[in-house]
Amino acid sequence: MKRQHGRSARGTAELSVVVVAASLVAGVLFGNGVTRTAVDIADGLTWFTDDPTGQVIEVNPATGRPEAELDVGDAGDELALAQYDGRLIVTNRTTGELSSFDLTSLLTSGARQVAPGDATDVLHDDGAVFLLDRERGTVASIDPVTTDPIGEMWSSPEGIVDAAIDGTGRVWAIDPQGLLTELRWSTSSLRFVVEDTRQIDHSGARSALVGHDRGVTVFGADEGIVVQVGTDDDVVADAVGLGGELAVPTSAPADLVPAASPDTGRVAIVGSGGVRIVDVSTIGCEEPGRPEVFEGLVYVPCSGAGRVVRLTADGQRAGSDIEVNEDQGDPDLVLDDGTLLINVPGATQGAVVHADGSVSTITRYATPLQQSGGGTQQAVAPPVPVRPVNPVPNPAVPAPGSGPRPAHPVTEPEPDPSTEPTPDPDPEPSGQPPYDPDAPQPLEAPTRVLAVEMPSGGVEVTWHHGGDPADEFTVQEEGGGVLVTVSGVERQTSVPAQPGTHRFTVTAIREGEPPETSAPSNPVNTSGLPGAVTGILGEVAGNPDDTTATITVRWSEAEDNGSPIVSYSVDMTDANGSQHTDVAGATSATFISTCATTYCNPSPVTVTIRAVNAKGTGPAKKATLTYNGPEVPTLPVADRQLVTGFSHTWQGLSWYGVGTTRLTLSPPESWREFPGTCSWTHEGNQTAQEPVQFRCDATNVSVPIDTGMTRKQDNGVRRHSIVFTASNGTESVTSERFEWTTEQAPSCFRCS
Repeated sequence: MKRQHGRSARGTAELSVVVVAASLVAGVLFGNGVTRTAVDIADGLTWFTDDPTGQVIEVNPATGRPEAELDVGDAGDELALAQYDGRLIVTNRTTGELSSFDLTSLLTSGARQVAPGDATDVLHDDGAVFLLDRERGTVASIDPVTTDPIGEMWSSPEGIVDAAIDGTGRVWAIDPQGLLTELRWSTSSLRFVVEDTRQIDHSGARSALVGHDRGVTVFGADEGIVVQVGTDDDVVADAVGLGGELAVPTSAPADLVPAASPDTGRVAIVGSGGVRIVDVSTIGCEEPGRPEVFEGLVYVPCSGAGRVVRLTADGQRAGSDIEVNEDQGDPDLVLDDGTLLINVPGATQGAVVHADGSVSTITRYATPLQQSGGGTQQAVAPPVPVRPVNPVPNPAVPAPGSGPRPAHPVTEPEPDPSTEPTPDPDPEPSGQPPYDPDAPQPLEAPTRVLAVEMPSGGVEVTWHHGGDPADEFTVQEEGGGVLVTVSGVERQTSVPAQPGTHRFTVTAIREGEPPETSAPSNPVNTSGLPGAVTGILGEVAGNPDDTTATITVRWSEAEDNGSPIVSYSVDMTDANGSQHTDVAGATSATFISTCATTYCNPSPVTVTIRAVNAKGTGPAKKATLTYNGPEVPTLPVADRQLVTGFSHTWQGLSWYGVGTTRLTLSPPESWREFPGTCSWTHEGNQTAQEPVQFRCDATNVSVPIDTGMTRKQDNGVRRHSIVFTASNGTESVTSERFEWTTEQAPSCFRCS
């Protein structure tokens, strides 16, 4: 667990509280969370980590006494716990060993190798256990007993910055770009179902999450934003003035969410629609650690200062500080079964905060721990994932073999030396040479080989090895050649794998001895990126009636390579630009391209298609589509006369000037067979006329005449002309002009 050391301050200045309004003001927030202790156990007992000794310790808050110790690492190893009813999961962040213990027997039931460091966290809810791997960007369901993976892991394409689990069992993960994903584990399909995704603006690669009964709080570290999602009263607010690394609890009430920034000496408290920034450095808490919420108050451990500060929801001090021995270590808070416990790794004592705020002392060890010697046990070689349980001596407990061990024996701090058994006299010689633990032991075969598919499609192989160390290990497929060779201290490696089912073996090698090969691993099904599509066909069709072209393309399915195709990414580029579409559940796509004229031909037209599955996007396949019509028709011969005669009829009295001229047509063959558009334009009426369309092979047209009434004595002669036009949508030609006259009677009888 990461802790802050080297600074100690006990100031008398007044506590500084800054209330930040819920507005978006740019600011620097804080980094990713430090190691968290996840507790959900209701048996009256609590487990503590003790990094200085590499142990975890069981204590009874009610009696204030230790119950048992488990050796799970070497002195100085960084340990993290996830504990709930009946089970304890320990992650050794130094060695990358994850071990699961059955609390009824205090024996390990399963172990596996994970990435060392802070990349891995265990999330659990109601018996379901999930393994977060920030380094690989994955969340996997694991068997809480064996720690083996269950079903499909979920992989974030951009990686995972942080993840949390809420009270409904939903897993929330955020990537470096601020995309928050809500996941539900399906026990029927054994896979994660994406329930929702949303972009959290102003968050990014330094975000941290805190779970609630429903939903999460996102601390967007990059630009100083706090966002609550999925709660009944979501919050969006600024958090200006914090910086560096953020320490956050695993979970908290949605209306009271704390976060600490050790680098700035400040604590953020989210609630009541806003964020309060509390400068705890002014009260001697220069390096606040991971806070917890207990009975409506925020408890903040102060690294290097030997105290725990209590704050109200509005950031004011709530009672006196809780003092611990700062010379023995930094306080670490553990919330368990309605009680807040203060663990001080390396110290002989801790503390319990009760519901009424009172504090009592608990004993962590029956005797003081050895100093600087690496703990009370001998170091064990790396292949052993966990070490034997060391119950604290208790005279009241029957000796081994005299009766069953109580589930949680009562512990006495100082065993009576008079009760120690008298050593037996030297045993009789058995004829066998005495066992020499320092003598070389035969090379043992690796055991418990586990194969897990990686998001990349390769396989991670882990194993255990007992006895004396090997010089090196080789990993191979069952019955196949060596895929990779690693040193004798390694217990995991990644190997490439083609899509399909695989089983792997691990062979221990030591110079001068025959190699020892493990039993085959579990079968693992691997998958990869999809293959390229084949058989691309398509067409480009213009339109004589408008300015669009329809582009259709179809293709044959790509090989899924073990992971079903979820969609096809299709890009189309033509003379008018580029378009993109994603196609799910089909192998065809349609695009509409728009030109300036009819008979739209947007060639050249190219399409690029890529198949997409859960592993990512496959290779691109490109094709060029050809235009297949209709073609622009050839224009008829220009300047030809189409009219061969005419007749005129007045409507009523001629002096009104309203009538019809019927023109007889005999168009040339090029006009008669023209498939484009033909129209005529008449001149001679008292108002201008719009062009009128007609059939290009028509033998007559009727032209409306409206020359107006004659108002004075004249000859009533009116001149008319008509021109015919043929257009193919891009060009046009006109005929020879035809002219004629009409004659109207005068509108009066006695005009001079």
